[in-house]
Amino acid sequence: MNGMLGSLIILLLVASPAMAKPSCPRVVREVSSCLAFLRKNGPAKPSQRCCQGVKNVNGMAKTRNDQIAICECIKGTLVNIDYDPKRVPVLGKRCGSTFDLPPVDRKTNCNQIA
Repeated sequence: MNGMLGSLIILLLVASPAMAKPSCPRVVREVSSCLAFLRKNGPAKPSQRCCQGVKNVNGMAKTRNDQIAICECIKGTLVNIDYDPKRVPVLGKRCGSTFDLPPVDRKTNCNQIA
């Protein structure tokens, strides 16, 4: 019985990071270089670094809960920044990724995006 309990604990410890939703600090770190593109009158194309971050975040969005967590993180991070919400959904297309978010602003209901 003890061996079985030990195996279960090890399984949970190994599996729990895979089940955890994406961390907001990591999401922010990955897409922080996209800020110039997201600003009103920003460049027409996001930087290569931004696009790599977008692809990395897209890789984190494995479940609906992941997508909601990423949306909430971006929403909370951009709340005090002057940006154009209409540029958020363009990021994926411009970076050649399937990263798909609506125009994120204060009123966005992230529970309805996925």
